[in-house]
Amino acid sequence: MGLSRFKKAACVILTAAVLAGLLAGCGKQAAEGDVQSNGSKTDDTEEAQKTITYWTWVPTDSQWKLCYDAFQKKYPNIKVEFWRGEKPDYDKKLQVAMAAGQGPDVLGMQVGAMLKQYEKNLEPIKPLADSKWGSGWESKLSEAATKQTLASDGTLVALPINFTAQEFVIYNKTLFDEAGIKDVPKTYDEWLDVNKKLTAKGIIPVAFGGKDGWHCDDLFIALSNQFGPGKVYEAEAGKLSWTDKTFVDTMGAIKKLFDNVFQKGALGVATYPDARDQYFYSRKAAMFPTGTWHVSFTVAPSGEKFGTKIENDETGMFILPKIGSYDPVAIAGVDTAIAINKDSKNKDAAWELFSFMAMDEGQQIMAETVQGSPSRKGITVSLDSVKFQSEKDAINAANKIVAESKYKRQLDYPELSDALGVAVQDVAAGKPIDKALEELQKVS
Repeated sequence: MGLSRFKKAACVILTAAVLAGLLAGCGKQAAEGDVQSNGSKTDDTEEAQKTITYWTWVPTDSQWKLCYDAFQKKYPNIKVEFWRGEKPDYDKKLQVAMAAGQGPDVLGMQVGAMLKQYEKNLEPIKPLADSKWGSGWESKLSEAATKQTLASDGTLVALPINFTAQEFVIYNKTLFDEAGIKDVPKTYDEWLDVNKKLTAKGIIPVAFGGKDGWHCDDLFIALSNQFGPGKVYEAEAGKLSWTDKTFVDTMGAIKKLFDNVFQKGALGVATYPDARDQYFYSRKAAMFPTGTWHVSFTVAPSGEKFGTKIENDETGMFILPKIGSYDPVAIAGVDTAIAINKDSKNKDAAWELFSFMAMDEGQQIMAETVQGSPSRKGITVSLDSVKFQSEKDAINAANKIVAESKYKRQLDYPELSDALGVAVQDVAAGKPIDKALEELQKVS
């Protein structure tokens, strides 16, 4: 692969007028100055109050409240201005802000293409960690996790909050029962049969967010391993053409899913919030393709299902059914990492929040919400607040699958990742598969 293609600047050059308009809602910048790392007084008379900004897509608002309440007890002199958006909205806001030098002090980061895009904007972590945590701190984290948060030159620029995997399907077991469906589909033909039974009951079978390039990437990478295990990573490295039969077959299967399995108009529906809220949580659709992070929606009291029309329904999760020649496998990796903006004027305060979320109490809190599998070793999770056994089974299965998966989820190059998502959407919309793959190959 011609890697020089991927060394282009990732930020889009915008006019001053556009920047002024887009940045109007980005929030106040953090106050200048530092706080001591233990949150103690900075002089003999008063405790310095510092304000930092934290933008991300995970934690959710309800999860953040749990984290922030605990953080404030430990660091009452640090105020955090928190902004959360769905991933596509977060990506847009962050890109504009970072291009203008007005990014947050602490930011959520996804490994792979996103990390490569912003690696030069992030504070190196190891020098701070060595001085604050002492030697041997790396042994407390999953080695696989920290490897995924390295910059191109090997510098550690983020730490993981959790691990997740794709491609899975969350389903409403109560609706399945009402339609007389006893088992989840394990093959494409079984999926079609399940869909027929749900449709006969006036239920939309599947709500897929095809508008999202990231989700189309996930679907392709996961499904490609059913046609040629590991081949997608060979293509990423330039060792195999994207026009290979493996990917022709993968695209053919994806076309079948959009035509025969997913809801009509899936290309115009975002995973979050559209497919989730307008279809699945509203009880209109029985199945919702997503990742293992979503099993957190069943955990009381912060789970997203509470307060929705499916609050009292029993739910579960199954892996993407077998469509290719090989058994389904999960693609896994660090779902959400946390990083510090190297241009932050409050790095000491930013470090305390970073440390809290990556290595301290925030890890336990996030693990209890089951947003993903914890990246810090030795953390155990109670499932007492999960009502149904099928939901407990889904959480346990998610943790096991993430731990055992040998295939990574994200591609490393932004342009390639973007082009793959577009290629999937083009094929779903009717573009000839060979043409779409030829265009993808040109980007590689």
